[in-house]
Amino acid sequence: MTTAHESIVRMYRPHEGQAKIHAWNAKEKWLEAARRWGKSRGALGEMLRAYQSSLERTTAVINRYQLVPPGFHAWVVVPSYPQGQQAWNEMLSLLPPAMVREVMIADKQIRLNGPTDEVWGLIELKSADNPGSLQTVGLDFLWVSEAQDVPEAAAEKLRPTLRQPGRLGRAIYEGIPSLYPEHWFRRGCAAAERAATKGHAYFHFTVYDNPLLDEEDVAEVETDREILTRSAWERMYLAKFSLSAGFFKGVEGCVSGDLLEDPLVGKNYVAGLDLGVSRDFTVLIIMDSDTRRVVFHRFWDSESWPQVQQHITATCTDWGVQRLIVDATGMGKAMAQDLAAQNLPVEEVAIMRNTREELLAGLQVAIERASLGFPPIPMLLRQLRAFQHIRMASGLIKAQAPPGEHDDEVFALALALTGCSEAAPVGPVRRLSSGRYLPTQAELNGHVLPKSKGQRMMHERRIRRMEERWDKAGVI
Repeated sequence: MTTAHESIVRMYRPHEGQAKIHAWNAKEKWLEAARRWGKSRGALGEMLRAYQSSLERTTAVINRYQLVPPGFHAWVVVPSYPQGQQAWNEMLSLLPPAMVREVMIADKQIRLNGPTDEVWGLIELKSADNPGSLQTVGLDFLWVSEAQDVPEAAAEKLRPTLRQPGRLGRAIYEGIPSLYPEHWFRRGCAAAERAATKGHAYFHFTVYDNPLLDEEDVAEVETDREILTRSAWERMYLAKFSLSAGFFKGVEGCVSGDLLEDPLVGKNYVAGLDLGVSRDFTVLIIMDSDTRRVVFHRFWDSESWPQVQQHITATCTDWGVQRLIVDATGMGKAMAQDLAAQNLPVEEVAIMRNTREELLAGLQVAIERASLGFPPIPMLLRQLRAFQHIRMASGLIKAQAPPGEHDDEVFALALALTGCSEAAPVGPVRRLSSGRYLPTQAELNGHVLPKSKGQRMMHERRIRRMEERWDKAGVI
């Protein structure tokens, strides 16, 4: 195997940052690095080194743990196969010829030579968009690429693969920062950074830490400042974690209250409906038109369309929905017409390019200004936080859900918002000369909360007194 070893050294030359990762003795390495820093190349280098270590494993060790072939087993896990093309190309280009026995393109597998005439190693490219397909095996090496887009369900399947006795159990997780702190990749990076997990190491690099970029490369990175928001640019090129890095900023500031069990008398309700086609859910969101708050939420997954149609009709009738704005794109048009035939106040919206941008822009502005509200609905919060700017193959930047995620909650909310009244202007907090607090109309509507603790207390006390007077007067 001298030839293979020399070939590995010759064909992979890590730059300074990649060499720093290789020099660190840790079984699991967490890498938050910018676009164009060289994450996949560094991860491939880690895998090559794990392969070299497996060659040093003695026959006695193999027999002791009763390891079944292959002698070296590695997975490269990507959010989806299209996102994994970069990692696959890196392997095909840089794996030493003496190391590769056979490439099975259809199966996304690479069989490796070893110290005997038998197949010694196996590298498999796996997609995380179907977590159930990640069957538990014992791995010598796990490479999770674009980890910020790999779902939690997949991560839960992957952890046990590193726990088989006799296997190396090494791993590298690489990507740009995730969009919210609860994501498994961010939690792992944070734990490794504060040395809370034994045998884990954390690394962070910006795009400017790549010494191989030339002036033209850097100029292209700087050009993206004019296209992306500041937080999105910093996330991609400075690997900076921020709750404001996603497309929707200020999501947490809109979370309040609970869903209602029943409609309230005298309220004006509107609804947004995103119809599920193929793998998406059907989502219905009902909002109070005047307060611009979500009061009802429901989604359907595997039910047949006739069943879903009955549920939607009954729900909208019970709530007295005055406007039902429906996504009538493609097959949705026929489904929208089915609902209109039930005497529902259907308004069809075909979400094409311009309409899509208008819907997203309207929701984006409302969230940033906190001029709408919604309870902490897990699916809704996840999709709002995950929505992001993604560079397409054409080079254009598009706002959309990352691969493996859905956007039905986002568009149901955006559609419902278009049926609501205009947001009340947010005025400055004012105090009377007596020191009493006078809330603005926006605060009375629940859109904006006073900033200081004292203002909040006076605000809440005044609202309670007003509600008590309304109850005595019989005002609903």
